Amino acid sequence: MQEEIRKYTYSHLPNESWYETNFYPFIEDIEMRERLKTEFINARVIYKIFEGLQAKDELLLAQIKTQVIMYVSIQEAVINYVLFELNSSSDEVRKLLCYEKLIPIDIPKYKKEQLEKILVHAEKEILTYYKDIKHLDKTKIRYEHKVNACFNLGLITEKLKDELIQLYEYRNTVHLEAELRKKFTYDLNMGELAYRRVEGLSKVLSEKIQTGEIK
Repeated sequence: MQEEIRKYTYSHLPNESWYETNFYPFIEDIEMRERLKTEFINARVIYKIFEGLQAKDELLLAQIKTQVIMYVSIQEAVINYVLFELNSSSDEVRKLLCYEKLIPIDIPKYKKEQLEKILVHAEKEILTYYKDIKHLDKTKIRYEHKVNACFNLGLITEKLKDELIQLYEYRNTVHLEAELRKKFTYDLNMGELAYRRVEGLSKVLSEKIQTGEIK
């Protein structure tokens, strides 16, 4: 039985040559490419197991959520690679990694009293600050901001941008409270979209590589 199940779940997978030319061939980090490939294969095998069980109701929900979580994780890793490995010197990426912050300034009490007499705004206290540029760790950057940066760099279409952000929002409802609060409805179309956009993202970015738009 195990042999038959394995045969059923693995027989639909593409051959090795497909991965070389169609699965993010521009990623030079071999370890990363192999891990993405493993995640992709695992996602496909798990899908076939659910399909073989003719999943419905609660089990169908598990099938769809598993697909979304696994495929979006691939998409997120690729977006990070494209931005921080291939476009690290671009203004768009620099803007992601930096933000402006107001830093309070302590001044003597008598000077503060002088300012209060001179500067008045709607009878509210005026505080003293200066602007400074702070650096943000890339792990702290919101995913939609990274996807928007890819769009602003001309690496993805607006439609693909919107779909990647939508899929990520669905993935984040792995927390049940968030899912119930946002009233998301999971269906087979969402799982299929997550799968299709893994291949679609690879195709779009690979074309950009060939035209020299990603160095």
